[in-house]
Amino acid sequence: MSAALLLSLALQAGAAPVGAVPVGDAARGQVLLMDRTQSLCLLCHALTPSGDANQGNLAPPLSRLAARLTREGLRERIADMRRFNPDTVMPPFRSTEGLSQVGAAWAGRPALSEQQLEDLVAYLLTLEGRP
Repeated sequence: MSAALLLSLALQAGAAPVGAVPVGDAARGQVLLMDRTQSLCLLCHALTPSGDANQGNLAPPLSRLAARLTREGLRERIADMRRFNPDTVMPPFRSTEGLSQVGAAWAGRPALSEQQLEDLVAYLLTLEGRP
C-alpha cells in the first residue's frame, strides 16, 4: 500500500499521523477542566467574570480568553506560560524544563498529555461570547 493510502485509512479510522497534533474534543476538555485532580485550572481561574466560590480569582476568567487569543495562543500559554511571562505562577503543563522540587511520580513527564492539552483548548474556545 502507498503511504498516501495508509495515511488516508488512518485518518478515516480516527488515528492521527505520528507527530501530528491531535484534534481536541471540547466535551473531554470540559470534563478535564472541571476535574481539580487533573488540570487544576479552577484553582486559579474562574469560568466567568462573576466567579464562583469554588473557583480561583488569581488569574483571568477563562470565559474571556477565546475572545483575546487564537487557538495556538491558548495552546502555547497552557503548554508553558513562561514563554510569555518568565515570572508567572502558572505551571507549565507540557514542559518539564527548568522545574525543581517535582514529585517522583511526575519527574520527567509533563502534567498533561498532548491530547489533554488539545481537549482543553477546544473547550476554552467554546467559551467565547459567554457572559
